[in-house]
Amino acid sequence: NERRTSVRTGDGIVTAVASNYAMESGIHYAEFQITEGNPFIGIVRPTPNLDQSRYANDNFNFFARSLRDDFLAARTVEWGTGNVHVCYYRCKNGKMFWTNWDDEKQLGVNWEGMEGCETGDCVGMLLNLDEGTLTVYKNNHCLGVMKDGLSGSYCWCASSIGMSALTIERCDPPLA
Repeated sequence: NERRTSVRTGDGIVTAVASNYAMESGIHYAEFQITEGNPFIGIVRPTPNLDQSRYANDNFNFFARSLRDDFLAARTVEWGTGNVHVCYYRCKNGKMFWTNWDDEKQLGVNWEGMEGCETGDCVGMLLNLDEGTLTVYKNNHCLGVMKDGLSGSYCWCASSIGMSALTIERCDPPLA
Protein backbone atom coordinates (compact mmCIF):
# COMPACT_ATOMS: atom_id res chain seq x y z
CA ASN A 1 0.00 0.00 0.00
CA GLU A 2 1.78 3.15 -1.15
CA ARG A 3 0.01 5.36 1.41
CA ARG A 4 0.99 3.28 4.43
CA THR A 5 3.54 4.98 6.66
CA SER A 6 3.55 2.59 9.60
CA VAL A 7 4.41 -1.05 10.16
CA ARG A 8 3.37 -3.34 13.02
CA THR A 9 4.64 -6.89 13.18
CA GLY A 10 3.79 -10.01 15.12
CA ASP A 11 5.58 -13.32 15.32
CA GLY A 12 7.98 -14.46 12.63
CA ILE A 13 10.23 -12.38 10.40
CA VAL A 14 8.39 -9.55 8.69
CA THR A 15 9.80 -7.13 6.10
CA ALA A 16 8.32 -3.95 4.62
CA VAL A 17 9.75 -1.96 1.70
CA ALA A 18 8.82 1.56 0.56
CA SER A 19 8.91 0.29 -3.02
CA ASN A 20 6.97 3.25 -4.41
CA TYR A 21 9.91 5.54 -3.62
CA ALA A 22 13.16 4.49 -5.32
CA MET A 23 16.13 6.76 -4.64
CA GLU A 24 18.53 6.86 -7.60
CA SER A 25 20.64 9.99 -7.04
CA GLY A 26 21.01 12.92 -4.70
CA ILE A 27 20.36 13.20 -0.97
CA HIS A 28 17.42 11.55 0.82
CA TYR A 29 16.37 11.55 4.47
CA ALA A 30 13.75 9.58 6.37
CA GLU A 31 12.84 9.25 10.04
CA PHE A 32 11.77 5.99 11.63
CA GLN A 33 9.84 6.51 14.88
CA ILE A 34 10.22 3.36 16.98
CA THR A 35 6.95 2.75 18.84
CA GLU A 36 7.55 -0.86 19.90
CA GLY A 37 10.30 -3.47 19.81
CA ASN A 38 13.68 -3.48 18.09
CA PRO A 39 13.31 -3.48 14.30
CA PHE A 40 16.04 -3.42 11.67
CA ILE A 41 15.81 -0.35 9.40
CA GLY A 42 17.72 0.69 6.31
CA ILE A 43 17.92 0.43 2.56
CA VAL A 44 17.42 -2.29 -0.04
CA ARG A 45 17.60 -2.44 -3.82
CA PRO A 46 14.29 -1.92 -5.61
CA THR A 47 13.07 -5.22 -7.02
CA PRO A 48 10.08 -4.41 -9.25
CA ASN A 49 10.49 -7.72 -11.12
CA LEU A 50 10.18 -9.82 -7.95
CA ASP A 51 6.87 -11.65 -7.47
CA GLN A 52 5.95 -10.22 -4.06
CA SER A 53 3.08 -12.64 -3.47
CA ARG A 54 5.55 -15.53 -3.61
CA TYR A 55 7.32 -14.16 -0.53
CA ALA A 56 4.28 -13.11 1.50
CA ASN A 57 4.86 -15.31 4.53
CA ASP A 58 5.93 -14.84 8.12
CA ASN A 59 9.61 -15.63 7.55
CA PHE A 60 10.76 -13.35 4.72
CA ASN A 61 14.04 -11.51 5.09
CA PHE A 62 16.70 -10.16 2.75
CA PHE A 63 19.48 -12.20 4.36
CA ALA A 64 17.91 -15.62 3.69
CA ARG A 65 20.48 -17.68 1.81
CA SER A 66 17.71 -19.62 0.04
CA LEU A 67 16.34 -16.43 -1.58
CA ARG A 68 19.50 -14.68 -2.74
CA ASP A 69 19.42 -16.10 -6.29
CA ASP A 70 15.86 -14.77 -6.65
CA PHE A 71 16.98 -11.34 -5.46
CA LEU A 72 19.94 -11.24 -7.86
CA ALA A 73 17.70 -12.36 -10.74
CA ALA A 74 15.53 -9.29 -10.06
CA ARG A 75 18.52 -6.99 -10.70
CA THR A 76 17.84 -3.94 -12.86
CA VAL A 77 20.21 -1.57 -14.64
CA GLU A 78 19.32 1.10 -12.03
CA TRP A 79 21.29 -0.86 -9.41
CA GLY A 80 24.48 0.32 -11.09
CA THR A 81 27.79 -1.33 -10.23
CA GLY A 82 27.61 -1.15 -6.42
CA ASN A 83 27.70 -4.37 -4.44
CA VAL A 84 25.79 -3.38 -1.28
CA HIS A 85 22.25 -4.57 -1.94
CA VAL A 86 20.86 -4.37 1.61
CA CYS A 87 22.13 -2.37 4.58
CA TYR A 88 20.39 -2.40 7.97
CA TYR A 89 20.77 -0.61 11.28
CA ARG A 90 19.73 -2.85 14.17
CA CYS A 91 17.85 -0.70 16.65
CA LYS A 92 18.58 -2.98 19.62
CA ASN A 93 22.34 -2.35 19.61
CA GLY A 94 23.13 -0.08 16.64
CA LYS A 95 25.09 -2.73 14.74
CA MET A 96 25.21 -2.78 10.94
CA PHE A 97 24.16 -5.68 8.71
CA TRP A 98 24.75 -5.75 4.94
CA THR A 99 24.96 -8.18 2.03
CA ASN A 100 25.64 -8.31 -1.69
CA TRP A 101 23.39 -11.41 -2.14
CA ASP A 102 26.31 -13.24 -3.69
CA ASP A 103 29.24 -14.28 -1.55
CA GLU A 104 29.66 -11.45 0.90
CA LYS A 105 27.71 -10.40 3.95
CA GLN A 106 28.58 -8.74 7.23
CA LEU A 107 26.29 -9.27 10.19
CA GLY A 108 26.51 -7.33 13.44
CA VAL A 109 29.34 -4.98 12.43
CA ASN A 110 30.49 -2.25 14.81
CA TRP A 111 30.92 1.22 13.29
CA GLU A 112 32.19 4.53 14.65
CA GLY A 113 29.42 6.40 16.49
CA MET A 114 27.24 3.29 16.84
CA GLU A 115 24.45 3.47 19.46
CA GLY A 116 21.34 1.41 19.97
CA CYS A 117 17.88 2.86 20.43
CA GLU A 118 14.67 1.90 22.15
CA THR A 119 10.95 2.49 22.07
CA GLY A 120 10.24 6.21 21.75
CA ASP A 121 13.45 7.01 19.89
CA CYS A 122 13.51 8.45 16.40
CA VAL A 123 16.14 7.08 14.02
CA GLY A 124 16.99 9.23 11.02
CA MET A 125 18.77 7.94 7.94
CA LEU A 126 20.50 10.17 5.43
CA LEU A 127 21.26 8.43 2.13
CA ASN A 128 23.69 10.53 0.13
CA LEU A 129 24.05 8.91 -3.28
CA ASP A 130 26.36 11.72 -4.45
CA GLU A 131 28.89 10.68 -1.76
CA GLY A 132 27.80 7.01 -1.51
CA THR A 133 27.09 7.12 2.24
CA LEU A 134 24.38 6.14 4.71
CA THR A 135 24.47 8.29 7.87
CA VAL A 136 22.45 7.48 11.00
CA TYR A 137 20.82 9.97 13.38
CA LYS A 138 19.27 9.24 16.77
CA ASN A 139 16.77 11.81 18.07
CA ASN A 140 18.17 14.44 15.64
CA HIS A 141 21.78 13.82 16.76
CA CYS A 142 24.18 12.59 14.08
CA LEU A 143 25.79 9.30 15.14
CA GLY A 144 27.96 9.05 12.03
CA VAL A 145 28.39 7.34 8.68
CA MET A 146 27.33 3.72 9.06
CA LYS A 147 28.16 2.58 5.51
CA ASP A 148 30.02 3.99 2.53
CA GLY A 149 30.66 2.76 -0.99
CA LEU A 150 26.97 2.91 -1.93
CA SER A 151 25.82 3.47 -5.52
CA GLY A 152 22.77 2.78 -7.63
CA SER A 153 19.14 2.84 -6.54
CA TYR A 154 17.66 1.99 -3.12
CA CYS A 155 14.36 1.99 -1.23
CA TRP A 156 13.77 2.47 2.50
CA CYS A 157 12.92 -0.75 4.33
CA ALA A 158 12.35 -2.26 7.76
CA SER A 159 12.39 -5.80 9.12
CA SER A 160 11.53 -7.32 12.44
CA ILE A 161 11.91 -10.59 14.26
CA GLY A 162 8.97 -10.66 16.67
CA MET A 163 6.82 -7.77 17.86
CA SER A 164 7.78 -4.33 16.58
CA ALA A 165 6.06 -1.18 15.39
CA LEU A 166 7.36 1.95 13.69
CA THR A 167 6.34 4.82 11.48
CA ILE A 168 8.38 6.26 8.64
CA GLU A 169 8.37 9.77 7.26
CA ARG A 170 10.41 11.40 4.50
CA CYS A 171 11.50 14.81 5.69
CA ASP A 172 14.35 17.31 5.77
CA PRO A 173 17.48 16.24 7.66
CA PRO A 174 18.28 17.90 10.99
CA LEU A 175 20.31 21.08 10.79
CA ALA A 176 23.99 20.58 11.54
